[in-house]
Amino acid sequence: MYLEIKNIQWFFISLILLIVGAFIVIFDYPQIQFFDNLDDQSYYFLDEEKKNIHQRLKIEFSVGVVFVLSGLILSLISIFWNFKK
Repeated sequence: MYLEIKNIQWFFISLILLIVGAFIVIFDYPQIQFFDNLDDQSYYFLDEEKKNIHQRLKIEFSVGVVFVLSGLILSLISIFWNFKK
């Protein structure tokens, strides 16, 4: 038994989502860990711009995870479900 891709367009969209999400997650995770590993006193002395960057990185990382998950779900749907009826 082999899997057949039922809808090629949705499969390619899911691949794009997976690639973009993976790049976001891979490149943002070390930066978030840098800020998270700072002790409280060091984080307190950071200027507001760097604290805002840390918050934006957390949001961007969350969006990357959503892209990866939606790409996985969309690829599974494109393999098992035929949209053209």
